[in-house]
Amino acid sequence: MNAFIILNYNTWEMTIRCVESIFETCKHDYTIYIVDNGSLNDSYQNLKQQFKDQKNVIVIQSENFGYARGNNIGIRQAIKDGHDFITIANNDVIFLEESVDQMCSFLEKNQDVAVAAPYILSPEGELQNLPSLKPISIRDYFLYNTKLSNFASAKRKRQYHLDYYLTGNSIKDDPIPIYKFSGCCFMARGDMLEKIGWFDEHTFLYYEEDILSHKMYKSGYKAYYLPYAKIVHHHGLTTGKDNLFVDTEMLKSEMYFLSNIYRLNLFFLLFIYMDRALTPIMKKIKKKYNLTFKEYTAFLRKTWSHFLRCSKIRSDREI
Repeated sequence: MNAFIILNYNTWEMTIRCVESIFETCKHDYTIYIVDNGSLNDSYQNLKQQFKDQKNVIVIQSENFGYARGNNIGIRQAIKDGHDFITIANNDVIFLEESVDQMCSFLEKNQDVAVAAPYILSPEGELQNLPSLKPISIRDYFLYNTKLSNFASAKRKRQYHLDYYLTGNSIKDDPIPIYKFSGCCFMARGDMLEKIGWFDEHTFLYYEEDILSHKMYKSGYKAYYLPYAKIVHHHGLTTGKDNLFVDTEMLKSEMYFLSNIYRLNLFFLLFIYMDRALTPIMKKIKKKYNLTFKEYTAFLRKTWSHFLRCSKIRSDREI
């Protein structure tokens, strides 16, 4: 039996649209767990009212603990209630015809697979959130995921993407083994999530799927991308794309991922931190958002202290 875990933060109308798309397309038995993650408006009350007559929709009220811990609240309850498959979905996802049933059927037929990931479309019908095929080497992370990539030729950049990521041209109809899937939507076996420790709650927002995918990879679990299971993702509607909060949380989560999951050494970690610390300045120059000196120093203070904590944990583990 399948369970859906959907986080809501202030955007209850979007959550309703997501849930209604499940009603319209899913033929398997399921329960939907909506975790209201400390909304500052009437989301919880509106969602409770909307689904008061739906016995298979459970609305849970929580403080805002972030993406990982919020999802874990729903996952633990779903497993406690006896669900075998757990579908994690952002509330800005719309499920298309048979997408859930196709993921569920694939996991039922392939007992050695732990995650099924869908084909993700933008609202305009464009392919997005392509999965990666293998972990990025430290050298290539350093060369192609920092501002050093500005010095790489177009040919080398193309080869980098071909080495690590699926491309639209390479996708046919058959399921494809992958390394990292998008966190906006995927279906996982509940027993796998239990064994590897759920979502890692050291992050508040971002890099959750990077951490989960890498832990799965190190533990020998398989993930597959299903080109025929299609969803629509209204990317960025819940958090926005360009603001200082996003840059802060993304940098903090990346430092945790690289230091404690990817085990990057301190020299490379410091270089990447310095590279990312320039991001708000670059966005201000490009007029993507306003930034005061006070705001930027607060950003540095928060992220630097987090970097030091991650570095200390990394160093302590090496002793």
